[in-house]
Formats: sequence, C-alpha cells, structure tokens
Amino acid sequence: MLTVASRPEATADPPESQNPAAPERIRVEPVRPDLPVWPLTLLFAGFPVFWLLGLGAFAAPIAATTMIAHMMLRGGIRSPRGYGVWLLFLIWMFFAGTQIDTFGRGIGFVFRSLNYGAATVIFLYVFNSSRVRLPVRRMVGLVTLFWVWVVIGGFLGVLMPKFGLTTPFEMMLPKSIASNDYVRDLVHPRMAEIQQPWGAPTPYNRPRAPFPYTNAWGSHYALLFPFVVLMVTWARPAVRFLLVGLMAASLVPAFATLNRGMFLAVVAGVLYTAVRYLQRGHVRWPAAVIALMSLGGIVALLGGVVSGVSSRTTYSSTSSDRIGLYVETFVRTLDSPILGYGAPRPSEQYVVSVGTQGQFWNVMFSYGFPGLALFCGCLWLLAWRTRRVRADRLLWLHAVLVMCSFMLFYYGLDQTELVLIFIAAALVLREPQSARPGLPGVRRITGVRAAVRQGGRG
Repeated sequence: MLTVASRPEATADPPESQNPAAPERIRVEPVRPDLPVWPLTLLFAGFPVFWLLGLGAFAAPIAATTMIAHMMLRGGIRSPRGYGVWLLFLIWMFFAGTQIDTFGRGIGFVFRSLNYGAATVIFLYVFNSSRVRLPVRRMVGLVTLFWVWVVIGGFLGVLMPKFGLTTPFEMMLPKSIASNDYVRDLVHPRMAEIQQPWGAPTPYNRPRAPFPYTNAWGSHYALLFPFVVLMVTWARPAVRFLLVGLMAASLVPAFATLNRGMFLAVVAGVLYTAVRYLQRGHVRWPAAVIALMSLGGIVALLGGVVSGVSSRTTYSSTSSDRIGLYVETFVRTLDSPILGYGAPRPSEQYVVSVGTQGQFWNVMFSYGFPGLALFCGCLWLLAWRTRRVRADRLLWLHAVLVMCSFMLFYYGLDQTELVLIFIAAALVLREPQSARPGLPGVRRITGVRAAVRQGGRG
C-alpha cells in the first residue's frame, strides 16, 4: 500500500483508566481531494478528435499523463491486493526489451510499453477515484459514449471502405518512422480493411475505423457490449430506447466485419452473465438480452452473414494459418524461453509475423514464459476476484473480465482493450465488498465507540 494512515497526535493526557473524565481522542485519516473526472472524459468523449489528428492509438497514454500529475498531487494512491503481479509483469517486460534487435521492432516495443503503462495508470486512477464523484454509472456512461464512436466508425467503414485520411501527426513524423508499416497503420486512419483472397469473386470490405485493424474493431465491440447493456439497465426510458435502437443498428457494421471471434466473445459473455443472473433469482434482464441476441442471430442468418463468414474461410486459410502460426510461435519461444524476443518477428512460413494474432502468443513470444505467466496470472486473478460481486448489475463488468480471459488467445488486447478491461476491474474492486477501510474519499475514524460511550457517561 502506498498510503499510510496519519499518526495519532501526541498527548499528555492520562489514559482512560487513569482519568475516566478525559474523552478519547478521535484519529481521523486525512481527507484527500477527489480526483477529477475530466481526464477520463478527455479519453472517451474526445476519442474522435485524437483519431482525426492521427493520435487515436496514443489517446490512452496522452490521457494517462494528466492522470499521473493529478495522482502525484493528491498522494495516498492505493492498489488492490494482488496487483503486484501486474507490476512484476511490467518490470519483466522491460528486461525482455533487451532482446530487441532492430529499430522498427524497438518502435513496436515502445508503443506497447506506453499502452501497458497507460492501462496501469488508468486502473489506479479509477480505483482511487471517489465513488461520489465518479460513480459506476458515470464511468459506464463515458465508456458507452466511446462505444457510440466505435459504431459510427463501423458505419464509415461500411459506407466509405476505400477512404483514407492523412493526419497532422502523420505529416509531422520523420519519413524514416512514417514509412514503417506498423506506424502507418497507427497514424493513417482508414475506414476498412479491403481483403480479396485468391479465388474470391469480390473483395471483403471489413470495417476497422476508428482502429488500425478490423480485429481491433471486433475486440473493442465485444468488450464494450457488457458496458452498454449495463448502461441500458440504468438509463431513462428515452435514452434506453435510443441505446437499444443503436445496439440493433450496430449489427450492420458488426456483421460486415465477418469477425468470428467477436461473435463468440459476445455470445459467451451474454450466456455467462445470464447464468449468473439466474443463479441469483433474476429472469427478466437475462431473458431480454438473450432474446435480443437471438433476434440478431436470426437477422445474421437471413442477411447472409453466416454464408459470408463461410465463404471467407473457404477462400482464405485463416484458421489453418493461425494454428500453424501458433505452433511456430511456441516452438521458437523455446529457443528464448526466459526473456523472449522483445517483439514479434517475421514468420518462417507465413506472411504475418510470429507473436501476433493473439495477446497470449504476443506476450509469450515477446516476453518469454515468465512474462506470459505474470500477464495471464493478472487477468485471470482479476476475473476470479470479481466473481462474487455483490451488486447484481455489476455482473456485466465481471463478464468483461471473463471474456478477456479467453479472448486473449485470438485477439490482441494491448491497446484500448486493456484499458476497458482494467476499468471494469477497478470499478468492481473499489466497491464496498472488495474494499478495505480507508478507501479514497472515505474517512477512517478510530475510537468512535469509546468516545460515544464516554459521552454517555457525561
């Protein structure tokens, strides 16, 4: 713990046994100022501005710098039990960075390090924020607004798949850096990935805005879905109607991505939460959400989404290539099992690099088996520690942690996805059932019972 309770004031008064008339001193932990909400608003409400400037991939690190300043000024920052596992991962990651062998891979390592650091800061910021100034509902509302931007970006990908944008940040970069393919994907927004595997009669226009890749759009959409459902349960009737309507409309870009992993994650998350709700004796909300999901499945079937996914897998060998890539990743990690390679490297058999196509494989190849154990251990520990959330509605936030526990095998989760995961964890862990005395914004008072008893004697 980073916060130490204030020392009791020195006093010359005799103890109660010697001077019964003297009241006991009340020791009060200092009340620290609340952390402001605007850095979180900057990140989620202002995300389109970052994206148009070419800074969408750097939005979290930029917002995190302001949060660091506020936490340093405030002091008394706390962390939940077990969070040291994540800090050990960060330390191990920097040791693994010694294996970087080229400038281009160094850029990727620095970028991922910034994202990991930003997620760490945002977790601590939300965890230490006052539940009065930043209630769960307000935080979920900001994340839901971010989901609206994601849906709008998806529609841009459907309507203008070939459109690209040269951003101010891209023009400022030196050509040696801007010419890097990975950097260009980050700073040069495109609305969709246009893919036409050999033999396919027509190209597949898969939305990706406001993210660099279609898979990133799918992973964000899946992780955001529980937040949006939770917001629907809280919203006023008019807002609820709009959100449900937008959820239905969002199926258009979601289906256009032809993203199997996204569909799997959403269905698994909804079914898991429904079971947990039913265990607690609730039927209405699980039934409504499952009915909505069933309707979406029927629309997908009738709209040709299932046949589209099937045709894409027919013309491309994505499934077999992934399995082969995973095998190569594991085998090559055995040659550097402790520190890994610092970053993905070109495959000996496939077009994509080894250490991609899933966070599990990226961490294993980049940071070795110890780094993998620490990373997965942290995520799985967070899912385990939030399983007994007392407030029924917060089961949707717990579902985010359950979903990421298996999504990491086929999705990258090292950008805003990790921020969403950590926000869900922080909101649940700071609730009373998971908190300990002395949470930020709550004064810890000792000796009150004795003082009241003494007052009664007077």
